[in-house]
Order: sequence, then structure tokens, then C-alpha cells
Amino acid sequence: MEISAQNDDLRDLDIAIIGMDCQVPGADDVMQYWENLCNGTESLTFFTDEELRAAGVPEELLSNPEYRKCGFKINNIEQFDAAFFGFTPREAALMDPQQRILLESSWRLMESAGYQSDQYAGKVGVFVGTGTSKYLLKNIMSSMDLDSTPEIRQIWIGNDVHYASTMISYKLNLKGPSVNVQTACSTSLTAVVLGCQALLNYQCDMAIAGGSSLSLPQVSGYLYIKGEVLAEDGHCRPFDKDCSGSLSGSGVGTVLLKRLEDAVNDRDHIIAVIKGAAFNNDGSAKVGYSAPSIEGERNAIKSAQILSEIDEETITYIETHGTATPMGDPIEVQALTEAFSEATDKLNFCALGAVKANIGHLDSAAGTAGLIKTSLMLQKQKLVPCINYKETNPNIDLQNSPFYVNTRLRDWNPDCGVRRAGVSSFGIGGTNVHVVLEEAIDTRKVESNEEFQLLLLSAKTKTAYEEIAGQLLDFVQNNKDIDYRNILYTMNIGRKRLPYRGGLVCNSREDLIHKLGGSLPAVKSPNENEKEIVFLFPGQGVQYVNMTKQLYDTKPVFRHELDKCFEILQKQLNYDLRQLIFADQADAKGEETLTETRNTQVALFAVEYCLAKTLMHWGITPKALLGHSVGEYVAACLAGVFSLEDGLRLMVMRGRIIQSLPAGEMLYVNMNEQEAQAYINGKVSLALINSENRVVLAGDSAALQEVVEQITEDREYRILHTSHAFHSYMMQGAVEDMLKVLQTVTFNKPMIPIMSNVTGEWLKPEEAMSADYWIQHMLGTVRFKDAALHLAQKNYKYFIEVGPGKTLSVFMQDNLKDYAECLLFQTVRGIKNTMNDNKFLAEFVKKAWISGLTIDFAKYYEDESLFRTPLPTYPFERKRHWIEAGKQKAYEAAGSNGWDRELSADSAVEADTIEYNRPDISVEYEQPDNAIEESIVEILQEIMGITPIGINDNFFELGGHSLMITQVVLRIKELYGIELQLKLFIEAPTVKNVADLVLEELSESLDLDAV
Repeated sequence: MEISAQNDDLRDLDIAIIGMDCQVPGADDVMQYWENLCNGTESLTFFTDEELRAAGVPEELLSNPEYRKCGFKINNIEQFDAAFFGFTPREAALMDPQQRILLESSWRLMESAGYQSDQYAGKVGVFVGTGTSKYLLKNIMSSMDLDSTPEIRQIWIGNDVHYASTMISYKLNLKGPSVNVQTACSTSLTAVVLGCQALLNYQCDMAIAGGSSLSLPQVSGYLYIKGEVLAEDGHCRPFDKDCSGSLSGSGVGTVLLKRLEDAVNDRDHIIAVIKGAAFNNDGSAKVGYSAPSIEGERNAIKSAQILSEIDEETITYIETHGTATPMGDPIEVQALTEAFSEATDKLNFCALGAVKANIGHLDSAAGTAGLIKTSLMLQKQKLVPCINYKETNPNIDLQNSPFYVNTRLRDWNPDCGVRRAGVSSFGIGGTNVHVVLEEAIDTRKVESNEEFQLLLLSAKTKTAYEEIAGQLLDFVQNNKDIDYRNILYTMNIGRKRLPYRGGLVCNSREDLIHKLGGSLPAVKSPNENEKEIVFLFPGQGVQYVNMTKQLYDTKPVFRHELDKCFEILQKQLNYDLRQLIFADQADAKGEETLTETRNTQVALFAVEYCLAKTLMHWGITPKALLGHSVGEYVAACLAGVFSLEDGLRLMVMRGRIIQSLPAGEMLYVNMNEQEAQAYINGKVSLALINSENRVVLAGDSAALQEVVEQITEDREYRILHTSHAFHSYMMQGAVEDMLKVLQTVTFNKPMIPIMSNVTGEWLKPEEAMSADYWIQHMLGTVRFKDAALHLAQKNYKYFIEVGPGKTLSVFMQDNLKDYAECLLFQTVRGIKNTMNDNKFLAEFVKKAWISGLTIDFAKYYEDESLFRTPLPTYPFERKRHWIEAGKQKAYEAAGSNGWDRELSADSAVEADTIEYNRPDISVEYEQPDNAIEESIVEILQEIMGITPIGINDNFFELGGHSLMITQVVLRIKELYGIELQLKLFIEAPTVKNVADLVLEELSESLDLDAV
């Protein structure tokens, strides 16, 4: 199937696979899996007696000639990044590793598809299954008394098959249907069918489907029993005359599904397309419960083919269930033959394969392991070898069937010209599943007018951040066929923002490589989705010819808004603002014309208004507005006080009226308001109070010259380059004409809070709607300092200068010197800054994102044709969280109920070898300073598995939750005989707080001896 920008003929029933993740024997990721498949690798491990003995295999088994000392294992199942997912070490140790690897896989899966669940607007369903928790049976139950432990509920949640899907939904914040699937060996492919159905029924918009299975211990063989399903010679040989069964394997496999039409529209990376998916059950028409059925398998296969609406002869590969049992393989091939023969009598055109020969039987993960393999084959256009096959099982009639066994790596070039495949998975108990796939050939092309591209990085820890940067550098260097712009797009739109953050702006692949290879420091910022944003709008004096010209050329939203302003002015006033702002830079007259008040004010108004609309379109929404002088008109228009049409007309008329007044001057002086009052008289006004020691006087030129002569030498001062004495008595001549203009305006209450220049406080609705207020605004002092301090005192922390330069940022820096948490941003370069406008704005977006402001990247990129692409996923920082089978800890012997704290389980361990694993939280460690605090610390350390815990550490920030609170309250009751209310604990979740509550309860009971 060809995927193009114009796919009008997409079938409603088609489902796209847009992400895949796996960890299987011999491969920790999808690409290593593919390499192994191409190489025909049998990822089987043979164990020595010493290894098996150390793993606890009894001597009688080691000496048994029927014991096969081999198995399919995966790496590091004892390890898990508990902190990343918000688990305490103790919780992680009590959790089935099947659930842990499934949770990690689901996170990687979302990232592999270029999605972060927190920012996805649709619903994501979860359809997964795990095997029986052998960890519970062999490790936890042999080490703990489940009848007496207070952790029993946590143990069941962490190990029961009922909770795997909902734990993923909870930890990834997924709100579609969440279903645990259990159909034995066909579990994960059944999950795929359920995911497809949920998508087609619009119960969700994406679906995670898959499963995990672990054999424990990993270092172990198996006892061969004749007639059972495990192989006699230690090898799985599908379709071969020497077949005798398969071997158990361990692993996890997940896929991310989406309606094909949506995947195309959302610019997803489409790996393959599911054309049809079906399942059924054998019923009782077979020799036994665990036996396969030709009829059941055939009907499942045929149903999927019918749903696919394709010609069976075009299906040229089948990934079989392929367990290599003497009964199973012949029945499966017969079922396939019957299904195909209903539509074709063509022979030997369809290849067979079975991945169990490579990685073993992954039980709950077997179906997705085969699905991922087949999807890779479609994507890479290769047929990989079916290994361990030499001569056909005499009970299988391949010669007279549509099938043959492919035994070598080769190009996949079917006669029909399109690559299609089927995948089967059959479960003990009779649940048969079949899926029909088709290749997805993507012909969509990147289209972007952006010269400067943004890259944002983040991680849970500094070391993980550095690892991500390194991974990305390697990927960019080694994948030159992938457009670097797609890489950056995927990183920005498809990764969750975590505390350690950084970024860069680049304009080429080479620039990206250079900057990734250099210093790219991480900034730790706990802020997330910050809302206390203030837009600052500068006034006259910051303008210059061609301000924002490069934004106008490349930013469609900005251009659309500015074109609207141009059109309004041209239509209503025959005023050509475009020619004014974007004049020829070589024309000195253009610069001079723009500095004239009659032109400056409307030009700044339009540019600032359109820039604000662009930022808001990107999700950067102000909670308050503050303009400086004419900047307050921009704020008022943005808040809906008057329409854009009225605002533009006001600015043109205001500028013309003021232009007609006698010239005046303005004098900046480095002094405060009180000091400035000494110079105020009938010919000098206090025009601007920008900060504590930045004021501007305005008035008659001669009068200001007298002020200059009186200023002492240690005062900084300068005459400003302005045409008039704004905000002074010299504006009185404009009052009558401005009133006439204002009386034609329709005023409304502001929809966004605005700070008033006149009062330095919130602009009241009645003021905003009064013509008299806007006259006073023209005549009176701009009290910018008071307004800035008022905002800071109201806990507004993010101030964005929406206009050219950084004039207001300089003022704000002075005003906010006592408010260190406040941050300042600029969006447009000043006249002396030669940086490209687009680069400058991209640098702003980077800084804003790092600081915690919300960016809607779907809107940010909506006018570019960029596509998600698979990239390296998060480098989890795993630690050992494991309870060894049947072994007790030193501290368990001391009475801590066997709680495992990441210690070696080989022998009793001295207390001073405990690993200090306190997470990186918002407060510094402080040790307890009394007996009650010490006891509370000990309780929390035992329950949470964290050492050390400080008296100011927040229980919830450490990873605590309601189940743990119950345990803590019970332990406190055992120790002190008092029962704390859960509500009090939640409201006071630190050791110090809890200790104070305990002391208060003890004091009330007068049981002072207990203290």
C-alpha cells in the first residue's frame, strides 16, 4: 500500500501499526531483533553446571540425563527504573518483573511512535496480558509469610494478572479502555485483535497491544518428558522431520495501533497495515483441551482473510504459530492449506516461518513477537530464514500446498507486486488468532520553510539527559537517510518534558551534529505547565524598519494576522502599513518615516498584536497583560476591550493627532519618583516611572535643558530621541480630537486582566470602557514600576516581552530584583541585534519550554509537513529490585518482615553496606533529632525501601501512596498505641509533621512515659 499526502481511497477497516517495541532472547530492542533474524541467530543459552548450581538447580536434576541445560533468557530482569515510574524501591521489589518489563515497553512503545501520552488529545487503550507470576510463586512466597505481612495487598496488585493493563494506564495517564487479556499462548495477538476492534468502534484513538512472559529462574534448563511439548534435543525445529517441540522463552512485545486514516493525517510513521484480524475458539471438537483443531485454526485464518478483502494469492508469507510439536505443525499447515485452497489452487508461492526457533516460545508475548518480526520483514522488504529446518516433517504435505519453508535471507519480491503476510497464534484452550498484514510504502515528502529548527531534550536525571544527547548524536550521524528535521520534530512533539532540560536551535544537519557534540548543559526545572504568564507590550521607541520581516516571510499564523491588519487599514483608511513596516532598508527615508508618531504607534500596535496572537496560537496563553504607554492599547485589544478594527483606527488617529501637536522632548534621569518631584512644574511633567531609579521627564525643550543643568554630575541622564513630549501637559492639545475618536469606539469589559499605566493597579472594567480613562492615559504618568511590582506580589512569574527588543525586560529586571523566581523572555530582536528573527523566536520557544511553559507543538508545526520517525527511546537507569527465592536478609532476621532493600541476597549483610538510594527531591536531607522522628524514619525506610529519609522529605514526593499510608499508620499504632487519621497524614506528609502529630496525640493521652 502506498501512503501519500493525498490518500482518498483508504479503507475504513485498515489499522496502522505505528510503533513497535520488544525485548526478546538475544535482543534488547527491535533493531537487534531484526539483525538476529536476518542472521538466522538461535538466541539459545547453554548453561554450565556451576551456573545452574549457583542458580539453585538441585544436584539430582543436574545429574539427570533428561535434564536439558539450556534456555532462552533475556537480560537484567532483576533491574528496573523504579524512580522513573514513581515506585519506591520496596514496591518495585514486590512487583512481578513481567509487569515491570511490560510497563517499560509501553513507555518505549509510545516514544518509538513519537507520542507522549500527556500531550495526546485522544484516548489510548491498553490491551495486554502476562503469564502467571512465577516471581510470586518462586521468590516472594518462598521468602515471606503472606498470611502475616501488611504488604499483602501491594503484593497482589504487583503480581496478579488482573492489574497489568490498568497499571500501564495509570502510570502513563492513558484514558482509553484498559483490558487484561488471558488466552494462554495467543494472549498478545488476541490483544491486537481487541485493540483493532476498539479502534474501529471508536472506543479509543490509539491502542497499546502486547504481552510479556518470564520463566524463572532465568538461569535454568528443563526436564525433557517424552510426549510433552518441550524439545527432546534442546532445539525448536518447526516443520522439520526431527521436530520434538519447543523451548520456553522470556520476553515482552508491544505494538501501537491506530486507524490508518488517522495515522496518515497525524503524520505518523506507518510500519505496516493490518487488513484483517480475527479470533475464535475450537470448542470441544478436538481430542483434548490442550490439543489443536484444524477446523478452529482454519476458520480463524479464513475469517481474517475475508475481513481483509484481498486476494489470498497475494499473501506470500505466513508467520506460523510453529511450536515444532509432532501434532501441532501438521495440523497448522493443514489448516492453512484448507483456508487458502478455498480461493486458489496455486502451489508453493507462500513462505512459512516460525520465530520460536530463534527465541523460544514466549507464551503471552509469542503473538506480538511474530507480528513484530513480520512487520519488519514487510518494512525491510526481506524474507528472513526459518532456522533449524532441513527436511520436511513427513506428516506435512508441503509439496501439494501453497507453502514452502524459507531457509535463507532474500529479497521479498512477489509476483503480484505488493507484499502481504499473515500471522497466526494459537493458545492452549483453543483461542485461535490470525492477522493479515500489508506493507506501507511511504511516499510523503518533507515540506518546511523554516530555516532554523528547534531541538528540545529532557530526562529524569542529569545522567539520563547526557545519555539521551549522546544517543541522538549517534543516531543523527549514522542515519543520514532520515531527514534531520523529522528527527527534531519527533523529539519535540513525542517526548515527555522531564525535570532536566536543555535544547538548541540549528539550521542544518551539520549544525545539529556540531551542537550535539559540544556542550549542551541541562537545566533542572521542576516547573510544569506554568500558567502565571504576563505579556508585556513595549511602547514607542523600539520600532525599526523591517521589524519581524523574517517572521512574516515564514510564519503563516503571524503573516495571516498581519495581513488582516494591512487589509483593514487599507480598506478603512487607505493606509499602506505593509509598505511602511517593510520598507527598503537602503531607503533612509523609510526609517525616518517609521519614527514619525503618526506611523510608529499603529506599526507597533499591529506587530505586537499579531505576535501575541501567534504565541497564543502556540499555546502560550497570558493570564495578565501589561503594556507600556501605547502598549496598553495592544493589551486592551487582545483582552477584547475593543475590536481589532477599532484598535487600528484608534492608533492611526491617535498618532496623527499627536503628530500635529507642537514638538517637545523627553529626558531620562537615573533617580526615583520622589527625587524627580523636585523638577516638576508647569513646563515639566513626570512622564514615565519605569523602575525605582529610572524615570522620564517630559515637556518644553528649554525647560528640560534647565533640568539638565541642575542635575548633579553623578546622575546618569540623556535626552531621548522622540518627536513629542508624551504623557505630559503638552498632550492637552490632543484631548478634544481624541475624545471625538474615542466616542466612536465600542468598548467591552476586558476578558484578560490588564494592569493600568494610570494607576499601577488592575484596570477596572469601568475604566477600560471609559473614554475619559484613555484621555488620562495619554496625559498622565505611566506607572510601569507600580504595575510590575503589583504583578510580582500577586505571584506572576513569567514575563514575556511581546515586541521588538528588551526595553521592558530591563525595566522588569530592576523591578523584580527581590523576586528571584521571576523569569523574563524576549521574542523579537532589537534594532542592534543582527540575529535572524526566526532563530531569535526559536530561542525564545526553547527557553520558555525549559522553564515550564506549555507549548502546543501540534499547532507550532501545523503548517509544516514533517513526520514522526522512530528514534532511540528513553535510557532507563535501572537498579536491582529483587527478592531472592527462599533467602532472608540480615534486617529481616532483626524483625523487618523480609523487606528487600536492594541488598545482595547471598548472605547476611552488615548494616553499613546498605545502598543509599534517596531520590533526587526538592529538599535537602536533614536527619532526625529526637526519638519519635527516628522511629518514624525507620518505619518509612522499611516500608518504602529508601535509605536515608530526612525529616522534611515529602512522603508523596518519595513515591508514597494511599496503600503505604495505611501500613505506616498501622506501624505507628503498633509502636505508640495511637491511631492517626489518614486525612491528617495526607495533610502533613513529612516525618517532622507526623512526629508532631504523634507527640500531640501522646500528650493528649498523658502517656508521657511513651515519649
